[in-house]
This record gives sequence, C-alpha cells and structure tokens, in this order.
Amino acid sequence: MIEIIAVKDQAGLDICRKIRRTVFIEEKNVPEEIEVDGYDTIDGDCTHFLALSDSVPVGAFRCLNEGNGVMKLQRFCILRQFRGQGAGKIILKILESYCRSFGINRIEMDAKFDVAGFYEKCGYARMSDKFIEAGIPHVKMAKELLQTELL
Repeated sequence: MIEIIAVKDQAGLDICRKIRRTVFIEEKNVPEEIEVDGYDTIDGDCTHFLALSDSVPVGAFRCLNEGNGVMKLQRFCILRQFRGQGAGKIILKILESYCRSFGINRIEMDAKFDVAGFYEKCGYARMSDKFIEAGIPHVKMAKELLQTELL
C-alpha cells in the first residue's frame, strides 16, 4: 500500500534528502549546490513528503504553497527500483487529494522534459516550451484540481 506522510522532523527530512541525492545527484548528475537549497529545512516554506510502500521509503517530494490556491510541486522523485510499477501515479493522486483538503485548486511544477509524458497521463498540461534548468531540459506543467474529485 502506498502512502505519503508530511515530514515533521529532521530524521524524516534526512530520508527525503537521501532519496533525492540518489535520484538527482547520483543518477541524474544534478550538481549538489543546485539540488539542495534554502527550502530544505523542516521549518521553512516548503512541506516535505516521504512516499512509502508498505512502510518502505520509495520516493520524496516537497511542495511550496504559492498562495491563491496554487501549490508548486518540487523535487518529485521515486527510487529507480520502484519506478514503472504505478507508484508515481498513486502518489500524485494522494497528493492531489491532500491539496484539495487544504483548498488548493491548482498544482504547478517544472517537470523534467523526458518525463513530461508521465505527468500528461496523470492529467497535467504543458504550460511552456522546453527550457534548461540545472543543465536538464524542463517544461512547466499544471493541473487544475476539481474540489469534488475523490481519491
């Protein structure tokens, strides 16, 4: 069973950062000084989430509430051994339900261009042309959340 938990302590944040290090720095070759930033704190502006499958950490991400009902999804990643099994889609659905419960009606992100098709299958739309961020092609994407949609 997949679940997401909002990280409330440094130990949880450390697990998220370890997953992000594995995916972004080691696998995707994103420089550490770009991947880790001022939002990587427990008491900062971002809420960090850990994705678990049967209590085993499988992914991590963070969200920045931009106001006006908009949440920005950042640093979404799933460990390689858990990809292609539907976890990403389930995690996004849970996140969307979580956001709805707080009155969020739109999720935005800067998605890596090579996985934009995955997000499109999950209902996200491309909002920009391709651009380079951290040396990697990205595209801005967004999804309007219907407040009546159920998990």
